[in-house]
This record gives sequence, C-alpha cells and structure tokens, in this order.
Amino acid sequence: MSANYSYVNPYNHLSDSLERDLANAANGANRAYSALEGLAIVASGVARGASAFGRYLVQVAEALNEARARDARFSGSQW
Repeated sequence: MSANYSYVNPYNHLSDSLERDLANAANGANRAYSALEGLAIVASGVARGASAFGRYLVQVAEALNEARARDARFSGSQW
C-alpha cells in the first residue's frame, strides 16, 4: 500500500523561483567544517554551560546566606 497524499493538498509544490532561492541559500552556506572548528564550537558551548552553572551556584549560596542571616535575627529574639 503506497502512501500517496498528493490528493489532500494539490498546492503543496513550491514555485520554481522560491525553490531556486531556497536551494541557493542552502548551497551558499554549505561548507566543510574542520574538526578543530567543531571542537571549538563544542568547547564554547561547554564553557557557556559551566559559566551558567557557576552563576547558579553563586545565587544559591547568596540565597542560603540571606536565609541564615534572617534566621539568626529571629532566633535570638524573645517571643
């Protein structure tokens, strides 16, 4: 059983000029990447992730310090 769905939408074909523009855009940016460039892209992503994680840890530490300071103020008071 073949799946022929062309009867569902008869206007599913691109115009010649649009198809040509899409093909030129896809082929214009198509170039070979070296392994070093790929490694640099991966290393950059890992560095950004590590930096974001470091900022998160600093925010958590600050929130814990604020909570401890508030707790110290209230625990010394007499109710």
